[in-house]
This record gives sequence, structure tokens and C-alpha cells, in this order.
Amino acid sequence: MMETHNLHNINIYNYYNFKKKSNNIRTTNKFATKLTNYCLEEIFKYLKDDKTTLFSCILINRSWSELAIPILWSRPFENPMYGNNINIFWTYISCLPIEKKQLLANKGIKLSDPKKKPLFDYPKYLKGFDCLNFQIALSQWVGKTGLHQNSKNLMDKLSPAELKYKTELCNQLIGPYLLTHSKNLRHLKYDHDSTGLINILNLYSNNEIFQIFSKLETLELKDTIFHENWVSRAERFSQLASKLSLFNRNLQNISILLEIGKKKQIQLRYCKPILDLIKYQYNLKYLKICEFWNTWSNCCSDLFYDALESQSNSLTYLSLTRFTQYHLLLPVLTKCKNLETLEFWTIREQDQDERELNREDFANLTSSKQQIFIKRLICYDHGDDPHFLTLVRGIIIKMANRNLKELKFQNVTTELLDIINLYCSKISNLYLTIDNLTLDHFLPILSILSNIEYLYLFEYRKISLTFELIVRIAKSIPKSLYYLDITFHLTPTMLKILFENCSSRLKVLVLHIDGMDDKYLEAIINYAERYKSLNTFNFDGNDIKFSRKVYKKAKKIIPVIRNFRTFTLY
Repeated sequence: MMETHNLHNINIYNYYNFKKKSNNIRTTNKFATKLTNYCLEEIFKYLKDDKTTLFSCILINRSWSELAIPILWSRPFENPMYGNNINIFWTYISCLPIEKKQLLANKGIKLSDPKKKPLFDYPKYLKGFDCLNFQIALSQWVGKTGLHQNSKNLMDKLSPAELKYKTELCNQLIGPYLLTHSKNLRHLKYDHDSTGLINILNLYSNNEIFQIFSKLETLELKDTIFHENWVSRAERFSQLASKLSLFNRNLQNISILLEIGKKKQIQLRYCKPILDLIKYQYNLKYLKICEFWNTWSNCCSDLFYDALESQSNSLTYLSLTRFTQYHLLLPVLTKCKNLETLEFWTIREQDQDERELNREDFANLTSSKQQIFIKRLICYDHGDDPHFLTLVRGIIIKMANRNLKELKFQNVTTELLDIINLYCSKISNLYLTIDNLTLDHFLPILSILSNIEYLYLFEYRKISLTFELIVRIAKSIPKSLYYLDITFHLTPTMLKILFENCSSRLKVLVLHIDGMDDKYLEAIINYAERYKSLNTFNFDGNDIKFSRKVYKKAKKIIPVIRNFRTFTLY
């Protein structure tokens, strides 16, 4: 809830009766005066994702309000808005200069008291601006508002043409005002030029644009180019990247997800400004990018790898989507001495020539014994050639030279498991999507992973579980493991057998099983009582049937019991 309130008229006693957190207001005020503003600010920052609690803090006193309001209003459009939350625009309009309020009033968007000033200058607290969510919320608000705020006529609905016109008008007034009056914009998320951001920037001088974006740290650029006007969309995308690269060289996080149609190729003149945005940064740490350039053009490919190499001393996280040019990527990664995490999302299907080209260069890389320095390898990629995926992943694992601490793989093969066995002795976190064949092959390997602490096993195809297999799984779990997350459809008896044969003292258990009842919880209670190590049980599933009695018994032994879907049980 983002509406402003007159803090001097708030009944604090009613608030505390409602929240049931204090017996009297005197105790709370005494507590509030003991905390310094610095301590309060740190506490409020911790609550930044808990809007309800944070909003409650502004009701205590003026001092608390002055600390909580900037956090509440730092990124109001981070998530989609629903219901009364869209009334945030009334508050923003109240901050506009009187001449802009009058312009809106002339078009039927009226404040009840246009001369009244809000308690806070809300736009100056804006630190993150999410274009698409802003535009959707604005359109919903204009449609809901009708002619003016106090309209009682339910028939005062705007026609589509009126809705579009008034939305664009509000966008032209509110959007630029927010950007230019933000004193500390750190995060910009651009989607499909939904707010006409390019047109907005064209209204300002270079110095004004610099003032808007000079402190930007995180930039997310996203567009989908499938439509007939895809060339103009690519041009706008390129223009934005060009302006941003001129006025900000201190970005630490860049995400560029430019999805294009299969038969479309973005011209070099549009690719260059986008990739130069990466190249011109002084200290880029995080890069997420979708392969949008023409991979058959050496000029386009060279631009990307040149940009990537320019960040070799600072980059710690690299995420690649729909990627194909592994043979060109890996030599560059050997120069990224501080890269800790390498992530691959959906790969683009390759033709036979591309695969052979990769294989030839991989052979040269293997013989040269070059090293990459990553500690985390995440692969959500998939394709029609599992052998090629195994080859790529295997080469990366070998080049990591036994430094890997974490692996996340979707769809492993037995060959890849053998490579993990040989080169990942120091692994501590392991996430695998697995089936009957690979599970059987994996268990002997699991038993000798003496440093593993976190294990997540996702059932890819339904695994035929038997009591004998459950015993094998339990006996394969190393004593070092303290976090177990599995999606197997265990029965209560199977769970009991698992615990009876497991020598690991688990601290966290996560189960994803439909229809769990008290028999499951009793098995978990018995394990917790025996080892006295389990402090968290998280579960996920439909039709959970834990009785209050058994749940309370479990809570006495296991401090945290949480349903992933609702986060509260009783």
C-alpha cells in the first residue's frame, strides 16, 4: 500500500491493538528512543521486501516515518501492481508543479486539492525504475480513474482512444518527472520501450541525461523482436544503449535480453552500440546476455568477445542464453581471473558445421591445458544432442581444474557423472535433474563426495523406487551433507527407511510430495529426536494433511517448519 497519510492524525493506539505487538504505546516509544537512526535504517532496509511491516513503521512517529518512507518509495514498480496499489499515481501527481497539475485537470484528471503539498517529496526517493510495470500500472490507473478522482458514475469509462491518449499524457508528465527528480537512480529496467523512454531522453540535454543516469549501477534491457517493425525496435534499443554508454561508465550489473526471430539478423550498426555499452564500463561485475548478434559475421562476434575481454579483470558472474560459440568463449574465459560463476540458459540448436567447429577447437583447448577459474557452473541448457552438451560441460569442468564448488545441471548423462567423479572432488553444492539410469550410476559417486554439504535431486522421469533402492540412497549420503532437497515421491515407510539408514546429521530437509500427512511428519520427528540436528523442514505439495497436534509436536523439536506455497501453516 503506497498511499500517503497525514502522520499527525494517526491513532497509534489502534495500530498497536491491531498488530498485537505491544501492551501500551509508552513501551514502544521508549524502545524507539533507544535505537539510533542508523540502527533503525539498517533494520528497515532488512524489511524492504516486507511492504506491510515497513508501512506499519511509518505509523510510529515522524522520525521512523522519515527513515521508512525513502525505502518504501525506492522502487515502487519492481513488481506488478494490483488493486488499490495503483493509486500511487495520485500521490505522484500531488508532487507535480501546479502548471502540470492544471494540464492534467484540463483533461479530466483532477486532484481534490491541487494546491495541497504532500508531506514528502516522493520522486526524489526513487532508486529503481521498472518501465513495463510502470506503464501497465499507469494504464490501469487511468482506466480505473475515469474522468476524475471523485467520479461516482460507473458509466464514466474511457473509450480505447481516450484511454490511450490520457495514458500517454500522464506518461509524458509523470515518467520524465520521476526520472529527473530522482536524486539517486541506481536501477533501470527497460522493457520493450514501454514508456517511450527514448522519446523522453530526446527531450533533455546531455547534461540532464548525465544527471539522471550517472549513478546507475544496474541496467536491465529487454526486448522481443518478432514483429514487422523489428528493425525500428532494434534501432530504438541501440539508441538507448548508445546514450547510456556515453553518460555512465560505472555500471556493475548489465542484463541484455534481446530475443530475435530465427531468420532475422540485427545489423552491425545496431549491434555495435549495444556491445560497446559493455565494453566502456570500468568495473562490470555481472553480465547476463542473450546471443542476439549474427554469429556468422566475424565482425559482430569480435565485438562481443572484445567487450567481454575488456571486463576480464572485474567480471565475477557471466550468464549466457541461447549461446552457440563455445569454441570462441572458452579462450576468453581463461583471461577472466575473477570470474566465479558461469551460467548457461537455453542453447540455440546448432547445425552440424557449428558442432564440428566447436569440437575441433575443444580438442585444441584440451591439449593446451588452459584453465578457467570459476567456482560455480550452472547449466539449464538443453538441446537435441545430449552428447554435444556433455562434451561442452565436460570441457568446462576439466578446465576448472578441480576448483568447482557448485554444480547445477539439467539432464545429466552417465558420461558427465563420470567426469564429475574425476574432476569435482571439492564440490560442496550439487543440483542434478536425474532419472532411474543416472541415479543408479550416481549413487557410488555420491558416496565418495566427502565435501558435499548441499544436495538437490530433481526427478526428471518418474523413478521406480523400491525399499532396496531407498536403502542404497541412504547409505550413499556422505556424513558431510547437512542440506537435502529431493522431489522423489516417497511413501511414509520409504522416508522412515531413508532416515534409519542415513548417517548424515541433516540440518535442513526439503520434500516435494503431494498428500503428506502425519505419518510423514512422525518419521521426520523420529529422525530429529535421534540426531538432534534438524532445525528446518520445508515442504511443498498439494493436499497436505498435517494435524495440529502432530504439527505442534514437531515444532517443539524442529524450530522452522515452512510450507513453500503459503509460508504459514497455522
